[in-house]
Amino acid sequence: MVTEVQVAGSTSAKAGYWLWAWANSNMPGELLEDAKRVRSFGEDNGIDELAHPYVTDAGDDLEALGWELAGTMVRVCEALGAYRSPRGAGGGLYLILKSIKWAS
Repeated sequence: MVTEVQVAGSTSAKAGYWLWAWANSNMPGELLEDAKRVRSFGEDNGIDELAHPYVTDAGDDLEALGWELAGTMVRVCEALGAYRSPRGAGGGLYLILKSIKWAS
């Protein structure tokens, strides 16, 4: 399978928060277009969780928070779905899937 992806954001168990991809200086710019679109949507509609770089989870369930925010990005950007890749010492990197096709 070959898929076009965009980076939504990441969770960090150590830091205890979600970081939007558009706020992460380590992310390549070409993978951030949809994350920036979600930020604009949040700003336009007064949704702080979409417009602020960091989101903390009062319920201490970072994985659920990551899926919720990645799912929001899927919906806003009309993507096909999301994927969570594990990261080092806890947390995950959340990607959204823009297109999927069979490899040739």
